[in-house]
Amino acid sequence: MNQGKQNIKVQKIVATVSVLLFLAKLFAWYITDSVAVLTDALESIVNIVAGFLGIYSLSISAKPRDADHPYGHGKIEFITAAVEGTLIFVAGIFIIYESVVTIWKPIKIAQLDTGLLILGITAIINYA
Repeated sequence: MNQGKQNIKVQKIVATVSVLLFLAKLFAWYITDSVAVLTDALESIVNIVAGFLGIYSLSISAKPRDADHPYGHGKIEFITAAVEGTLIFVAGIFIIYESVVTIWKPIKIAQLDTGLLILGITAIINYA
């Protein structure tokens, strides 16, 4: 298997794991109603988009040179990096908004032990 196909295969695994981790974090937020857990889930959305953009970027950059791209298609990586940076910025704005709203309208956190267990498991998986 050539390096490009292997990179795409690994990136597909990364994207799939990102989706599963997001669903777990979303469930943890649902049961805890914690803004901190919500912000972690929002960060996972950025990881999901980055994962799928990575698949697309690797697929495009693996294409051979052509008349329109005499130096190859590698510049797509810079474009996807800009998109990811923008998504991180937008997620940060939303996190700040949710935090301010919660300061003014505090919510009662429920089932914190279960939520922390789920987040702990997702952190270990993320680390691996």
